[in-house]
Amino acid sequence: MGTLHENKIIWITGASSGIGRALAEFYAKPGVTLGLVARRTDKLNKVATYCRTLGASVYIYGADVRDSMEIRMAANDFLSKVGSVDTIIANAGIRAEEGQDYIDGELPLNVINTNFIGVIHTFAPFIPIMRDKKSGHLVVISSIAAFRGTQNSGLYSASKAAVNVWTESLRLRLKPFGIHVSTLCAGFVDTEMTKEIAFSMPGLLNAKEAAKAIDYGIRHHKRVYIFPWQSRLIWTLFRILPGPIYDIIITWAKKNHPTRKS
Repeated sequence: MGTLHENKIIWITGASSGIGRALAEFYAKPGVTLGLVARRTDKLNKVATYCRTLGASVYIYGADVRDSMEIRMAANDFLSKVGSVDTIIANAGIRAEEGQDYIDGELPLNVINTNFIGVIHTFAPFIPIMRDKKSGHLVVISSIAAFRGTQNSGLYSASKAAVNVWTESLRLRLKPFGIHVSTLCAGFVDTEMTKEIAFSMPGLLNAKEAAKAIDYGIRHHKRVYIFPWQSRLIWTLFRILPGPIYDIIITWAKKNHPTRKS
């Protein structure tokens, strides 16, 4: 089993709420240095203040993962202060459902630029230093949506599928340098991203439970890890189903699945 460094230095995007906030608070303790990134600096400041009460050293950056220069400037500033980094967690993301007209040009760009290109922007500044020291861990928080599309999730699923394939390639490319790459595929997590979902969500986790599952994937250097177990079971089956059978099941599920309980 792999372990994180004793005095670990961790960079987390999307850290102002949801899973990102839960991860920051999970790892915050004496001897840990956190670099936290988000667009909403008011919320990010609150997260940082709490993490400092837990003993962590915290640097915060108001930056948008869609903007490569903003992220690179933030990363370079962080590295100038801490010298190195152990673990990068690309968590920032957005969820979107398509409407009925299929002509919204802004939505596809926003989803792809945040969920896929944003991961590339997040990792890029840190890869050279990890290659030089021949260690490090790049972690992306992906989704079960990467494996099959549903009626209104095409954009979101496509962005996560792109992340999964790209990180697989990255993992192969960086393995000779001792750098681990983990693609952690979350099922349903009760956050701002899922509060508008009306149907029942099997295995729904809260953000703190999700952070613990992500830590498991990181500590064990998982290549691809689907969590929780309910999602792993269901989507492993979905991945191997022939298309026509999957179509029947997912269409029936959308029409007949019970409404989420409040």
